[in-house]
Formats: sequence, C-alpha cells, structure tokens
Amino acid sequence: MRPVRLLGDLERVATRRALTLRTLVHHYPTAVGSKEDRVVSYVAIEALNLWASFVRSYYLSCVLGVKTRAGLKITISMPGISTASDAVIFSIRRMKPGVNTAQKLYRRDEPAWHEPHTILTLLAALGSSNLSQVHAALGYRTSAFKHLPTFRNFFAHRNEDTAKKTVQIARSYGISTKLRPSEILCTRLGRRPQNVLADWLDDVRNVIGLLCQ
Repeated sequence: MRPVRLLGDLERVATRRALTLRTLVHHYPTAVGSKEDRVVSYVAIEALNLWASFVRSYYLSCVLGVKTRAGLKITISMPGISTASDAVIFSIRRMKPGVNTAQKLYRRDEPAWHEPHTILTLLAALGSSNLSQVHAALGYRTSAFKHLPTFRNFFAHRNEDTAKKTVQIARSYGISTKLRPSEILCTRLGRRPQNVLADWLDDVRNVIGLLCQ
C-alpha cells in the first residue's frame, strides 16, 4: 500500500485484503490438520503484514496531506517535511535514533509500524490534526494488536520460545494449553460465531475504518 490522497481509497484496499484473509479461516474448527495449519500460519503472518503496511501508508498519507472519508483535510504543524522520504527519515530519527539516516536506508531501519504507539508517537510529534481521532480508533477494545505479533513470530520461527508465548496467551483466554498455536487461533471463545483469528481480522478491519472515517 502506498500514500493516497483520499483515506477512503486506502481503507478499501486494506478492507478487501482483510476480508480475503478472513474468508480463508473463519470456518475452521479447533481441530485442524496439516493443510489447515499452513493456511492459519499464512493468514496470521499476512494479517500482521497488512496492518503494518496500512499504518505505514496511513502515516505517509497524513504527512503528505490527505482527506478523510468525511472530506476533512489532515494537516501537520511540523515544518520542513514535504516528501515521503522526509517523512520516513523523521520516523526513523524519532523512533529509532540509533540508525544513521545519512546512509542508505532499508525497510528494516524503519519503526515497528504494527505497534500502535508508533503511529501515535509520530503523529503527536508532527502535530497532526487527526491525533484525537487516531487515539480514539486505537482505543478500540481488542487484543489483536497485542497478541497477533506473538503468533506471527511463532509461525515465522516455530521454536520453543515462541511456542511458550502462544501458550501463555491461550491460558489468558481460558483456552486449553495443550492445543497447538494454529488450534488456539481456530478456537471460538464463548458464543462467538467464528474463531479467534477471524475475530482479530474483523477487529483490524474495524480499526482501519475508524482511522479513515
């Protein structure tokens, strides 16, 4: 996803992707086989990638000047930032001051876009006119942004340490700690009509909508 002039355009792209990912897993039962495990792994990793990519594009769009879905122009009060490159360098200097921005920069040098405090810190530092809206949107009641990275790390690395962290999350949800990570994500909590991972994707989609409205 790239910077846009209208947040509605960014919302449509991100929402469509979230719905596609949700469709892949929302019907899965708790007991999953090896094929389903691979799909859950893919969806968990891509869900976090989707959120991080959206936030990065949202940030750049706000800095460069964008209109919300309601037609309000977002502005910043920080002078001297007029290009995407300026915005990226500012984000690195603010969030990762140890990185030398005078050299060639790579995506790995950029902030952790998936962490909500990143966008909040940057927009506050820039004096962005939509800061209160962003605070409200990220106040949405969900554990997706806290727990999805843990499962993403497990599926990306699949080692004992990352597995233990998923078990801790299962325990906090009242889910059996004997389940595999993919089965934890495919568990339905209470009377929920869909599993945990599908709920998280809906939560991500809802927050994106609130950020762009």
